[in-house]
Amino acid sequence: SEFDEQTFKNMPYLRACLKESLRIHPLVLGNARVSATDMILSGYRVPKETQIMIVYLSLINNDSYYPRSGEYLPERWLRSEVENEENPIKPRSAFVNFPFGFGARSCIGRRIVEMEMELGIARLVRNFHVEFDYPTENAFKTLLFRVPNIPLKFKFTDVEN
Repeated sequence: SEFDEQTFKNMPYLRACLKESLRIHPLVLGNARVSATDMILSGYRVPKETQIMIVYLSLINNDSYYPRSGEYLPERWLRSEVENEENPIKPRSAFVNFPFGFGARSCIGRRIVEMEMELGIARLVRNFHVEFDYPTENAFKTLLFRVPNIPLKFKFTDVEN
């Protein structure tokens, strides 16, 4: 069957896996803005037109924002099916990780990119067994962006229908 809107609504775990992957391995390391006015920020004077950068890595690897931050836990992004049940590993703040930016200057293609990733991965795992047989230590290096530091050689085997 083809994927449709209802199919996407029934894939919360895939969406959670993508969010967790973008948290652990963000494409960019931060986001920068230029201050529009003079201001005091955390007790420091910041002159107008100062470039201010948020470095995500210090936040996304901090257990006070992401409990058990060193672990890959897609469940942190799932809503509980039990009303009023608290998820102990959910992010402590909605304003810590912005893989597509935030607000008026966020990525205009965000929804399209998210949908394409979901659809592409859903089709891959529906049609193939996917294997990756390389150690993942130091899997990425940082240049202007984070890029693979190991061979991306996957083995795809058809799933028998």
